[in-house]
Amino acid sequence: MNKRFSSDAGDELRFRALAAALASAGLSSWGFVSGRRFHAACGGLPAATRAKFGADEARGAVAASLAYGEGPAEPPDWAAGLEGPDLALARFARADWYGELAARLRGAASAARAAIRAEGLEPGPARAWRYLANSGLPEKPLALAAGLGSLGRNGLVLLGAGGPPEARPGPAAASPPLGPGAVLGLLLLPFDPADAGGADEPPPREDLVAGGRCGACRACIEACPTAAIGPEGAFRREACLQHWTAREGEPPAALLAVWENRLYGCDACLEACPRFRLEAGAATERGRLGPSLPAGLFLDRDDDEVRHKLRGSALGLGWMSLEGFRRSARLARARKEAGPGDASEQVFPRI
Repeated sequence: MNKRFSSDAGDELRFRALAAALASAGLSSWGFVSGRRFHAACGGLPAATRAKFGADEARGAVAASLAYGEGPAEPPDWAAGLEGPDLALARFARADWYGELAARLRGAASAARAAIRAEGLEPGPARAWRYLANSGLPEKPLALAAGLGSLGRNGLVLLGAGGPPEARPGPAAASPPLGPGAVLGLLLLPFDPADAGGADEPPPREDLVAGGRCGACRACIEACPTAAIGPEGAFRREACLQHWTAREGEPPAALLAVWENRLYGCDACLEACPRFRLEAGAATERGRLGPSLPAGLFLDRDDDEVRHKLRGSALGLGWMSLEGFRRSARLARARKEAGPGDASEQVFPRI
């Protein structure tokens, strides 16, 4: 290894350059993860996943959050003229907040590398500064390890002011807790922030257990329309509406009974959380979809056109199923045509 990039030369300068870049990146909160804690969190992943996201080469990481707001108030212009009914989108999917977070992390990495080079130090190759959002790495555990918040009973990270003092726009008391209304991402590093004192020991164990700091609150459990959240915070993915909205197949009957005009996502446990708040100034132009899309996009257009319309949005990811979206559109249209009653019988006939 180049001696100018060894762990005993320039670590504090690299750390300070990175902290300054992160503080200017427009992130909601951020914190450092030491190499030891990072590899402990990623050690159980399949080798292919670690290789895909560069986990084995990383020597440390930054965990970051970006709070979202209501999103665009109207669907995109191309949705005009398509037949309804309208299919609802969860708030985090109304624009590409994950893409926005990744872009801000990319900008922070670029600024940090330039500042490090200006100090006469080697920042390491650009590929060693991996910026990730909605990746296959354990972003929630790493956000907890970085001290960004605690794990709510609903399985979402309840973000506090977050980050070291340099990351905050003012005194900690001036930054109200973010709650669960944010997306998470990572910036992998070619140096260990612990070498410069930038990564502390893990937070108290109650931060790492679902509901450890929720106290007696059961709001998310009571709000979940399908009982996907157990009494002590145990999460049943197969019972979660959001889990099914982007997947093929017939959901369980209990889910169909409360499906309504839903396209992707579910905000029930999010909205019920007493710590939930929207970021009033949150904005992004990436992947703007708005609060709903017309069913006609999925029922009256072919795959190529649908994928073209959704490219660059939160619904344009390769693992998402167009057939799953078409199923939701069929449910909504059948409900509209049938009026009161069980529209699922018309989409999935019982034998």
